[in-house]
Amino acid sequence: MKKSQLGLTQLKHIAGMVMLVASLALLQACGSDGKKESRTEDALEKTGDAIEADTKEATADAKEDLKDAAEKADEKKDEAAADFKRERDEAVAKMNVQKEKLDAKIDELRADIKRSGAKAKAESKEQLAKLEDERKELGNDIDKAKNATVDAWKDVKVGFKRAGREIGDAFDKAGDKLDKDKN
Repeated sequence: MKKSQLGLTQLKHIAGMVMLVASLALLQACGSDGKKESRTEDALEKTGDAIEADTKEATADAKEDLKDAAEKADEKKDEAAADFKRERDEAVAKMNVQKEKLDAKIDELRADIKRSGAKAKAESKEQLAKLEDERKELGNDIDKAKNATVDAWKDVKVGFKRAGREIGDAFDKAGDKLDKDKN
């Protein structure tokens, strides 16, 4: 990008110089005879040709710079897409582990409900219902994560963090209930 700006700046300088040379040539031609006028015209024509050549070169350089910038932008885009996919896959894997832990906790709570007394069963069933709701939400979150686009990924990550805290709290409460029931 700097090269194209540099090329455009050079082009401006060249155009300014041409205008200056043309002005001086015209000023000099005003007070001279016919021979000098034709030399001035020749000089102006040569200057014009030189400017045209420099302009073509600057344009070619600017096009090349733009092409390089586009290639670098594509590389960055591809790199960002790969980072997103890697991060998403890691998050889904962690959520699947969390889901497995939640399933194990639900199974453990169900087994304890079968062994517990009536009062403990009522409290444990309430905790079981909460854990099952959390399990269902986690399953939905996993589905969202698997299908998340780059734009939606930030929102999905915030939801995962919230869900992770809620599941952790539910685990703690269920564990406390199980510990009380065993004692």
